[in-house]
Amino acid sequence: EAMNDRVTVSIDQGVADVRLVRADKMNALDDAMFEALIETGTRLKTERGVRAVVISGEGRAFCAGLDMGNFQRTADAGRDPRPSGRLLPRTNGIANRPQYAVWVWREVPVPVIAAVHGVAFGGGFQLTLGADMRFVAPDTKMSVMEIKWGLVPDMAGTVILRNLVRDDVLRDLTYTGRIFDGEE
Repeated sequence: EAMNDRVTVSIDQGVADVRLVRADKMNALDDAMFEALIETGTRLKTERGVRAVVISGEGRAFCAGLDMGNFQRTADAGRDPRPSGRLLPRTNGIANRPQYAVWVWREVPVPVIAAVHGVAFGGGFQLTLGADMRFVAPDTKMSVMEIKWGLVPDMAGTVILRNLVRDDVLRDLTYTGRIFDGEE
């Protein structure tokens, strides 16, 4: 069933198949995608009979990251793409909406698996980190890409990644924005 036009969920034999369905934009993150991810994760926290969740992306990518074109159009229209003009308000405890779109998967009480292919850049890479486990196709291209725009990877990525890799690896990936593949 569709949560909206960004995410679908089907549940079969206790496994919730969560799919990002914005294939024409390589499942890029916009406000509607953030909302759909939060709605879906929140629902699955209490969905009876669900024993595992698999998150994947339709088409040729898991998630290409922020839909920069969408945010640029907002800025070009003379509006600040950030709702408050500075920092996004915290809407979910200590998290704002984009952060919670990643963190909500940490709150789902069953195993959450990210099935990653194509690309997982920036916020898309951070979304993989919200899962308990990542299964990544060897030729997948990934990057903590925020440095290219002078941004901090603040969608919960640095909080989670520091528990998954050594500190020097985290700094290398964050400071360089280099693209690495699924084998690495």
